Amino acid sequence: MALIRARPHLLLVVLFLAVFAALVCQLLAFQEKSAGNAGNPRTRESYDALDKSRELEQSATDLLKAMEVSRGDWVADLGAGGGYYSMRLSQLVGPEGKVFAEDISVDTIGWLNERVKAFDLRNVEVVKGETDNPKLPSESLAAILIVDAYHHFTRYQAMLEQFRHALKPGGRLIIADYSLPAHRAQSRADQLKIHEIDPELVRSEVSQAGFQVLKCEDPFLKDVKTGRIGLVDFWVMVALRQK
Repeated sequence: MALIRARPHLLLVVLFLAVFAALVCQLLAFQEKSAGNAGNPRTRESYDALDKSRELEQSATDLLKAMEVSRGDWVADLGAGGGYYSMRLSQLVGPEGKVFAEDISVDTIGWLNERVKAFDLRNVEVVKGETDNPKLPSESLAAILIVDAYHHFTRYQAMLEQFRHALKPGGRLIIADYSLPAHRAQSRADQLKIHEIDPELVRSEVSQAGFQVLKCEDPFLKDVKTGRIGLVDFWVMVALRQK
């Protein structure tokens, strides 16, 4: 009789285990599918879809003109992200030149490598940098571009020193980032929390590192609508490594 009375409880246990096993199988299948998708190479079309907003939000062609690069130049794209500017620079410097596409994120390095393969960017070298060292060749670069990334630098003094050593004398450092005038009275740390940075603060840091600031277009674009931070101004600074 005790066994009979226990059977309903056993049935509940068996039912629970069956449901649990089914959920585990579904989870494992989802993880396997996700991992497979993450490993699939991205196509030109998938990158093109991501690149569409660059002209609207950053006026990319005009921004690149500020670098004044020529065929055969060696240049760097710092905090390269998905590699849009690395690709554009690859076209500008030509097969005789070289582009160092740098980032510190392992996931982003994967994106960069996939873009290099998708577009056959043979003159682009992907570089895994560190928070205080972008690992660029010394005295070799005609220009360094930093778009929407300078505000992420936690070791900016060390990074600026590395930039100075990587650039040739007279080499150009171009920094472009977002900021709203109403937020510029905030501390540097508070500005970084909202993914902005005051161009005058950057001017001071760049000058102290031994660069000559040639110009700062503020705003370069006004009231830019971005998905991450909404309406915001976009500024561009051009500085030279002094001889």
